[in-house]
Amino acid sequence: MSDTQTTSDFQPLQLLRSQDLDEARHLVASVFCEHRLSLNGKQRLNYRHAHQRTGRLSFSKMSYGTDVTVAPDCLDNFYLVQLPIGGCDRQKLNGREVLNDHRHATVQGPEDVLEMNWSADCRKLVVRFDRGVLEQHAASLFGRSLHKPLQFHPLMHLDHPACIAWRNSALHTFNELQRAPQVFELPLIREQLEQTLMTTLLSWQPHDLRHQLGSSPKVLPRHVKLACDYMQAHADRPVTVEILVELTGVSGRSLFAGFDSFLGLTPMRYLRDLRLDRVRQDLLDPRQPRSVTEVATRWGFFQLGRMAIAYRKRYGESPRDTLLRARQ
Repeated sequence: MSDTQTTSDFQPLQLLRSQDLDEARHLVASVFCEHRLSLNGKQRLNYRHAHQRTGRLSFSKMSYGTDVTVAPDCLDNFYLVQLPIGGCDRQKLNGREVLNDHRHATVQGPEDVLEMNWSADCRKLVVRFDRGVLEQHAASLFGRSLHKPLQFHPLMHLDHPACIAWRNSALHTFNELQRAPQVFELPLIREQLEQTLMTTLLSWQPHDLRHQLGSSPKVLPRHVKLACDYMQAHADRPVTVEILVELTGVSGRSLFAGFDSFLGLTPMRYLRDLRLDRVRQDLLDPRQPRSVTEVATRWGFFQLGRMAIAYRKRYGESPRDTLLRARQ
């Protein structure tokens, strides 16, 4: 992602509020996804939502002011960490009862089936990670390409020191975003906070990829990580082997050998997969252009037929199928 793009993606704090059920549902859907929202209590709805998007992740401090049931259709293109501030939410996650309260945050991924039952006094800080960004970061961190979404353990135990540290870091970041938003308009600062929250979540919260590889992430060699970070930050710009060689200070042969040993692919294949992830992310995002051609060319794909073949092989559906499904 280029500096220009990350700057344009940084959004000022939004203060959303409503006492109308349909309006509240529409406002929440504009931040997350389509869902069913119903009242369970006799109190009047008093939806309050402070939303801040930094570029590749977003923060939502929200409440409904009465007992409600929230049932998302499908998360699909993002991961959520729901940090309780007050009250509780009795969730059904993949058919299992999970309590989101002062002792337990919850973590959900794209394939999870979720229903939430917020108490009238329930307040949360919800951290939303764009799917392509978090999965690409996980691939770089653990040295393995992902072909399916990460499956996190659903509970984050808030009496564990690492989980307490992650919650405090997220809360501090959100508070600082409100206090001094101009600081986070700088791409370097923004990338640093995003990288920290992603790395610590992937390192401390149990998930299936970490289980497969052991408890510790594989540390990428400096030149491989430099090249990966550069391609993630400049995926919408021309990237050549020559640029990566100059950046990393190693020969092309050493660069290719490092990618093959630690990631199992070439640098250019890594870049192609990264761009395909960005295409999918945009096709699923209602705020982005509604044309497959426009999205594909934005991320450097001009031979649309070849792109469509690679896309179907990676995701099991065509780009047009993804776009049509996102419109439903």
